[in-house]
Amino acid sequence: MKDDSQANAYRRLIEIGIALSSGKNLDSLLQHILLEAKAIANADGGTICLLNDRHLAFSIVVNDTLGIAQGGDSGEAVTLPNVPLYLENDVPNLANIASCVAHRGTTVKVDDASTNTEFDFSGTRKFDELLGYTSTSFLSVPLRTFGDECLGVLQLLNARRQNGEIAPFPDEIVPLVEALASQASVAIENRKLLDEQEALKRQLEREVDSRTEELKQALTKLSEAHIILKELNTIDPVTEVRNRQYFEDVLEQEWRRAKRQGYEISLLLLDIDHFKKVNDTYGHLAGDECLAAVAREIDRQFNRPSDVVARYGGEEFVVVLPYVDADNAVRLAEQLRADLESKRFVADGHTISITMSIGVATVTPGDGVSPRDLVGRADEVLYTAKASGRNQVVQYGTD
Repeated sequence: MKDDSQANAYRRLIEIGIALSSGKNLDSLLQHILLEAKAIANADGGTICLLNDRHLAFSIVVNDTLGIAQGGDSGEAVTLPNVPLYLENDVPNLANIASCVAHRGTTVKVDDASTNTEFDFSGTRKFDELLGYTSTSFLSVPLRTFGDECLGVLQLLNARRQNGEIAPFPDEIVPLVEALASQASVAIENRKLLDEQEALKRQLEREVDSRTEELKQALTKLSEAHIILKELNTIDPVTEVRNRQYFEDVLEQEWRRAKRQGYEISLLLLDIDHFKKVNDTYGHLAGDECLAAVAREIDRQFNRPSDVVARYGGEEFVVVLPYVDADNAVRLAEQLRADLESKRFVADGHTISITMSIGVATVTPGDGVSPRDLVGRADEVLYTAKASGRNQVVQYGTD
């Protein structure tokens, strides 16, 4: 059982994840990520570098003591030079701490740069001498996609104790910053995709007058075919949430990430109680409309960038909740159960009440457990919930 402070920290991560999904542009998103990371770690400064060809380009730099705020929403250009990822003869640049983290995909914590011999801090020392500053402790975390590709590096500088003294970054905040980095990576990737789509849209609009009608029609058909194919491959046609195949694919990807970084995954398996009676009483059309309405309500409540809501089969749904511990998973499941019980759904002209049984399982992925085991545990306690009277939440591993 986590203590209150850690539980509060993870609840804060959930709130941050929801906020990150609403970022209006990449600059404001990066600023939000860095400021939240600084707050979590009580760091004096920090940077975010994004991958740019064979370099890491500084996108935002903040230092409270020096009063530096470059990039992000500041309106001031970043003056720090790019960090090369490779040296001569294509040798990976592992002497630079940010480049090393990008190559290896693992977090690096340096307690005292003045005594560290693994990395080259000569450039940092010149910067410190010029500005009268001392860069001591570093926490560098990779930003990686679901496909395990590097997006960049989040780096924090000079952790501070409550009395203001510079100190090493505490071990207990490392997984919190890593969890934030995982959420940030999803948000950055989504923001980039949206920006690319907007850029392509604007480009297409500029070219409309110069293109022939035949070319415009071909591009339109190609775009529509791509969208339709993507939707057919990932969306359940009845409920319009993700389908089971998408759930299984994402669970495998999230599992690998969680295993590497050591965070928890919770899974909710949900089943509408006595749903056959709905179909028998009101007809299958009303039943399908009711399923879709329930799916929308589930999807509304679990809307972080990393959350996955999918139809598992029939009247069953599944929710994947990365970074959510067992206690919070049960709390969220109970909140959903109570909300669904209180609602009245209108389907095909009929007002329908439903209840939901929910099985909850939470694991930290490791060598002794698999995604299949997580699903199996949730399914086991879902059966217990239904056998014990339905309309209840049962957590795996509790009496």
